Amino acid sequence: MERRKYIIIIISLIFLIFWVGVILFFGTRNPEESSNQSYFVYNVIKSIDNVFDFSDTKWFREIEVFLKKLWLGDQYADSIALVRKSAHFGIYFILGVFSWLFGYLYSKRLLIGTLLGVSLPSLIAALDEYSQEFVGRGSSLNDVLIDISGAVFANIIILVIYVVYKICKEIYLRHK
Repeated sequence: MERRKYIIIIISLIFLIFWVGVILFFGTRNPEESSNQSYFVYNVIKSIDNVFDFSDTKWFREIEVFLKKLWLGDQYADSIALVRKSAHFGIYFILGVFSWLFGYLYSKRLLIGTLLGVSLPSLIAALDEYSQEFVGRGSSLNDVLIDISGAVFANIIILVIYVVYKICKEIYLRHK
């Protein structure tokens, strides 16, 4: 059993390291490559929209307006800017999950998992934005805040799931 535990911890660490590598890889793309990636994702989303026609729904427009105000403030933002900011949020959401998972599996403590689940993504976000200066892209404190919000949101969801699981387990054991 002890060996299995270590294998699971090592696998979670591998996923964590891999995802940090993915993030840093995207951060080292020059402005043209980064823009091409954004346009590619935007075109994929538009193709899906052409089939399902979700962008004309009320909830989609409300979410779009909310996210633009939240992430971009008063500045004008096209749909590609929203795709870029959503990507920031999403990749750091995943990093928050992997960081929490490794921290929790390694320590068996909820607090350690949560602290690692927020602090490691925050550090990577700051380093990633700083490193973008060296490839001709500007760094943005706003992007770091979006990245951190992705990790925090992931940790909140994990904690809610954890608490619900513990409550359900307790109820089950009482009625058994």
